[in-house]
Amino acid sequence: HRRMDIAVRRKAIERAARRAFATDLATGLPNHAQLLEHMTHLLALREREPAPMAVIALRIEGLVAVREAYGQESANVLRRKVAVRLRASLRASDVVASIGNDAFVVLLAWIDALADGEGVAHKLVVALHQPFSVAGTELSLKVHAGLALYPEHGKTADALLRRSVGQ
Repeated sequence: HRRMDIAVRRKAIERAARRAFATDLATGLPNHAQLLEHMTHLLALREREPAPMAVIALRIEGLVAVREAYGQESANVLRRKVAVRLRASLRASDVVASIGNDAFVVLLAWIDALADGEGVAHKLVVALHQPFSVAGTELSLKVHAGLALYPEHGKTADALLRRSVGQ
């Protein structure tokens, strides 16, 4: 009986470790490795059921300045607030990932038309331009967005990410 309890506990710890490895701990969002896994699965599906999709990379300026002025915890709070605002602007089927201290990627699993990707990118930039309250201070962020469309700009996770981040 005790051996069973230990085995169950070990499985729970392994699951938690896998989840932590796949997650950006400051935001709770999937990290770069998890994003690539999502994209690879989705692209395999797109090979069987072709449909346009989009990858939007968002680089946030000002996070380094927030960290220097208010500390790491305030920078993490701001990143969490950015994550929440991004999630709130998207459909449940879309994926938001954190791929670095100042970069996020949004994966639009399907779009009706290619212009929809540009429309969503614009909507996200507008949402992130609204001021954030951190450590009792109103902060405005500058946001750069890049867009890659499947299949026009690439058919691999790497190609789509490179294209969106490089813009």
